[in-house]
Amino acid sequence: MIRVGGRMFDTKSLCLNLIERSNVATVLSTCSQVDARYLAANGTYLTLIERIWAELDGQSLIGKGSAMLRQAVRLGLLDRQGFYDCEQAVIGTASGRQVAVEISAQRIWCSGLACDLEFFRPLSPLADPVEASDHDAGPTPRASFLPELQANLQMLSGFDRTILMRRMLTAVAEGGLLVAKVAPNPSIIRFSEALRNRLAPYLSAERGGAETKLDFSALDAAAAERHVLDMAGEIWSLIHFAKDADAARMLEKLVAPYTRPASLLVGKTGA
Repeated sequence: MIRVGGRMFDTKSLCLNLIERSNVATVLSTCSQVDARYLAANGTYLTLIERIWAELDGQSLIGKGSAMLRQAVRLGLLDRQGFYDCEQAVIGTASGRQVAVEISAQRIWCSGLACDLEFFRPLSPLADPVEASDHDAGPTPRASFLPELQANLQMLSGFDRTILMRRMLTAVAEGGLLVAKVAPNPSIIRFSEALRNRLAPYLSAERGGAETKLDFSALDAAAAERHVLDMAGEIWSLIHFAKDADAARMLEKLVAPYTRPASLLVGKTGA
């Protein structure tokens, strides 16, 4: 839980304690029509928008999980009557997904500062975790994280590591799905098609059905890490055997920032 100064028994500290104990996604922000900023958020909210507190601390709500749709209406209700209940909206996550939510909010005073206290409820339940299946333990050697990244991961809290692993998995998976469009050689096309089938349980249609996004919100840190390293191992294998140098360089950009190939591949890739 993120705290913003204050004494043990002032109203700000008491509000922060309330947010920390809330079992629903909860945010405290400054009161502003154009530049409201985060003061506090609990873990449930951070999980919902796939971010860590360091990305939000003191930042503007706009573009960092801020609810879209009818925003002016909700702010008007807070200005006129000081609260609203069960207003529907859409919030954006760090991975680009949009999540339909219901929001109830109350304007409050915290140690002399006007603030908005908001509670978020997802309208669609999060998917159940998908059990590992045979393809999760295929014959391709699993990659490993770069030593410096591995050391930094060990220092993260369990919560921050989960968020980071999900976002890393999203970046590698989305790149793996898209690479066949820009490097359409047979081996890469086969990899992308197999990857899409594997990721089917995690694909969610956006509102209106115009676009599909990956949703790994049901995965814990260990499961997300396993998927990242398995996927990276397959991509390093493609790089190892690629005949197209441009395609190999493109694939390498997906995994080289985070991982290194299994030792049996190092000799030929030069990693």
